Amino acid sequence: MSEKIGAVTLEQERRPQFMQIQAPAERGDYSERTALKIDCEVRRIIDEQYARVKLLLAGTQSTLHEAAKLLLEQEVISGEELKAIMNKR
Repeated sequence: MSEKIGAVTLEQERRPQFMQIQAPAERGDYSERTALKIDCEVRRIIDEQYARVKLLLAGTQSTLHEAAKLLLEQEVISGEELKAIMNKR
């Protein structure tokens, strides 16, 4: 689902499960142009989310380091300990 592609289902090549190698694959139900649009849209979504997560992690880096340090010391963090670390922000 995206603004460019819309809310549609586009199948890839289909092959019967029990005949993975023997049966030739059927062609997807969309054109090469649509396949290119799908590839571009997937790349855009991945790039946007990568940048979003990178910013999110950078903003919580000290919290992540504190949790990692505690994990290295005691190997396990309880839910309460993790909440305490996160609440320091």
